[in-house]
Amino acid sequence: MQHETIDAHLRVLAWYQDMGVDAALGSEAIDWLSRPDQKPGSAFAMPQRVRASIDKHAITSKQPLAAATVAPVVERPKATTPPAQAKRTFVATTPDAAVEAARTAAAGAKTIETLRQALETFDGCGLKATAKSLCFYRGSARARLMIVGEAPGREDDLAGAPFSGPAGDLLEKMLAAIGLAADSCHITNAVYWRPPGNRHPTPQELDVCLPFLERQTALVAPDVLLMLGAAAARQVMDIGDGITRVRGKWRDGDIGGHRVRVIASLSPTFLLKSPLSKQHVWRDMLAIKAALAQ
Repeated sequence: MQHETIDAHLRVLAWYQDMGVDAALGSEAIDWLSRPDQKPGSAFAMPQRVRASIDKHAITSKQPLAAATVAPVVERPKATTPPAQAKRTFVATTPDAAVEAARTAAAGAKTIETLRQALETFDGCGLKATAKSLCFYRGSARARLMIVGEAPGREDDLAGAPFSGPAGDLLEKMLAAIGLAADSCHITNAVYWRPPGNRHPTPQELDVCLPFLERQTALVAPDVLLMLGAAAARQVMDIGDGITRVRGKWRDGDIGGHRVRVIASLSPTFLLKSPLSKQHVWRDMLAIKAALAQ
């Protein structure tokens, strides 16, 4: 390739780097959690001739059109370096050790708030490294109906609470249709941090969050536990079938030492993509209404 073509490509990379891009997809996965002192992209060095060209272009492009014939460029005072922020360090551990640490941390929580504090200090789930916020729960600390979704989405991660976006708006309408307010329910997820790109949580991520979910269920002490989505249903109901096969069917569960009636249904996120499936969920909501009326 000619130098001009290479320079053009490197300028694009430099622009990406300036915009905050610090990682790219490769053919092999890299465990950056095991490299706490090495930042992604730190080994890349921009060729000096290209960096000089970029810096020169940045300076000249910011000058007024008539400035070249009026006055020389005045050097700006150097900006002060902001104080360094504390790095979040995550120590890599085996899945079994992470689950055991989760059990210990969850068992020590005597209230919902101490369980939140345990999650805030727990570093055994890799999702915490990429998520912005802990999405613990919304609604009432104790409730007759506890709702468990699959995982936080982008809006949830930004707000720091589950079901904060369009899926949450639909869930509120579903609850209102059977005479319930979201604030009177306890709403959470099977995992507490957003998976990158809104992907489904992995079995290991679900396993490491399960002890906290079981303890959370025991503290909330609901009469009915509604699992929304396949991952959430498999987490608590220990099933291998798809969500369409198990939705609407009641099961008696013992979760964290608390006896509760469990039912699964389709997630609001799925309903936003497949509105015709709302008829199935409506039947599930009517069954929940009847169960709470007993």
